Order: sequence, then structure tokens, then C-alpha cells
Amino acid sequence: MKKLTILVLAALVALPVFAAQPLNFMVSETISYDDNIYLTKDDTKDSVISSTHVGAEYRAPVPGSGLTLSATGLVGYNAYTEKSSKNNYWDALADVNLQNDTFKLGDRFIYTADPANNALTDRAKRLQNKGYFSWQSSREKILGLGVNVSDIYDYYTDNDWEYLDRNRVNAGAQLNYNISGKTQLFAEYMFSNISYNTNKKNNSNGSTFGLGINGQLAPKVTGTAKATYAMRDYEHSKAGADNYVSLVGYYLEVEWMPTENDLIRLSGERAMEETIYGVNRYYVDTSVSLHAAHRFFTKWTAAVTFTYDNMAYPKAAAAGEDKRKDDLFSVRPELGYQFKDWLSAGIWYNFTTRRSNTSWAKYDRNRVGAFVKAMF
Repeated sequence: MKKLTILVLAALVALPVFAAQPLNFMVSETISYDDNIYLTKDDTKDSVISSTHVGAEYRAPVPGSGLTLSATGLVGYNAYTEKSSKNNYWDALADVNLQNDTFKLGDRFIYTADPANNALTDRAKRLQNKGYFSWQSSREKILGLGVNVSDIYDYYTDNDWEYLDRNRVNAGAQLNYNISGKTQLFAEYMFSNISYNTNKKNNSNGSTFGLGINGQLAPKVTGTAKATYAMRDYEHSKAGADNYVSLVGYYLEVEWMPTENDLIRLSGERAMEETIYGVNRYYVDTSVSLHAAHRFFTKWTAAVTFTYDNMAYPKAAAAGEDKRKDDLFSVRPELGYQFKDWLSAGIWYNFTTRRSNTSWAKYDRNRVGAFVKAMF
């Protein structure tokens, strides 16, 4: 439910590969209007925005290995009519990985102007690099094992945001009970270490336990559902802040395809997110999203996405104030048309409202746009 620019990039990367060749090129153009580009309550500023992206995707098996090599590169430029010298920015994505049914090794780099979490209301140029590795044993046996390791580094290019620069290392293991070749129950443990470049008082070590199910959950339903229990121990004391915290949460990502022309996706998560707000070192982020799409007349696709995100802070920022609570509601209908296998276009509208008991955090936002995408 965050990183809007990343979602735009991911949507372009996820274009179907219709061509038989392993190397494909892509290009997209989106013209949109945003009536509140700074996400402010009062004195809002609007802008017309042109977003142009070009990229390439390579996907082919590695001879004699059983592995598939995938590589994606994408770069874009976002041009604003409102104070272009301040608001124009580049974004980019580079992703490369080796994988098969049980193994994945890769690295993903992004450059974006969206902050790493919804606690911030303005854009902030940021680099992120994520290296990742996962392995699980064959599902042919009743019991199986899995390993997951990742390293995520966030770096803000503006010195005003340098206190958010951080590195997060995750390492964990999974015990699987394979109900079938397509469905498994699992128990997992994940250790995480968060280290800030300058804001050392927010350094922490954490543990998360999870119980869940993934794979084929029902006829025509696939995904992952799990309950979690997370603990976090901060390395340094901070006046007014808790040094040890815990949270019961969940993770959900489920898709249902009742017909070949329909898709319904339900996703959500409840977890601790890092922040710098008063004495708060984290907030509890509870989110849920419902996406439905229908293809009709062969080439038309209509879709709508509803999103709700609640952010609850454990501490008041100052004496006499209430603990901050934010609620974000968003709806996005869109309509697309597939001219050719390689060429599509569409229109969309997005309304977002943020309700909060902190007056300056409130805002409403309307966006509307049209796009064209090609892959060849």
C-alpha cells in the first residue's frame, strides 16, 4: 500500500511477454493531473504530470542448470508543470535474478521520489537496494525446509532526510508440511537487524514468528495467509520511548480467478513500520486492499482497487497531545484497451483521503490520467 512510484514501475515491468524472443523492450507514457502534489491540507498545489518510461526485459533458461535468468532495466522521467525545477525527477529500476521452482537469488535496485513509508506526506528522493536469496526443499516429501535471506538499504539523497538512511538485514528459516505438491502449511522464524546511518537510537534487533498456509488454497484460489508475532529490542535507550515492543500481526496475499476473464485479489498486512515522529520509533501499520478486474469484449479490461491503511503511533508526540492515528482511504477505477498483443492504453482515476487526529496530516487528493504502453 505504499511506494506509489514503485507500483507504477512494477506495473510496467509486469507487462505480459508476448514475443517469443528472450529480449523485449518496453515504453510507456502517462499524462496525469494531480490536484494536491504536496499532500497538504491547505494551500494545495496542482500540476499536470508527464511520466515517460523506457526499459528492457531479458528472460531465458541457463543451459544445463535448470535455472532461468531474468533481468529488467527501466528508467523514467516525471515532468511537472508546477515548479518543474523543484518537482521534476528521474526514477529507475534494475532487477536481476536466477531462479527455479525451489531457488531464487537476485538483486533489485530502485530510485524513486516516494518515501519508504506512509508516515511522511511529501515526496523524498530515495535509493533502495535489496539483495535476496531463498531456497526450499522439494514439495514431493511431506516435510520440507526453507531459507530466506535479504539485505535492504535505503538512502535518501537529500540531507534533510538523512536520519532515515538505514540498512535492514533479514535471515530466517521455514519448516513446511506439504499437504500436496501445490499446498503447504508452514512455520517460520525471521531475525532482523535494523541499523541507521546517523539515527543510532533507533537501531534494533527483532524476531518474527509466523504460522500460515500458501499455494493452492482452494479451487481457483492461490496465495499466502499467515499470522505473525513480532518482537523488537532497541539497542539504545531513548527518553519516553519503549525499548522493547511486540505485536500480533498478519500477512495476506490471495488471488481468486473464478473465470479466465475475472480476477479478484485480496491483500493486507499488520506490522511495525520504522518512523521518526516525536518519541515514536515505530508505528503499527494495518492495511488491506481489494482489487477486482474483468475483461470483456476480448480487448477491454475494467478494474477497481480499494485500499485502507491505518497507522497508529504508540506514544504522543508531546505532553497533552493524543497519540497520533491516521486513516488512509483510496479508490482507483481504471479502464484499459488492448489494441495489439504488444500495445495497450487506458484511463484511470484515483481518490485518496487521509483522516487524522493530527490536523496538519489531513489531506484529500484527486488524480486522473491516461496512459499508453508498448512492448516489442
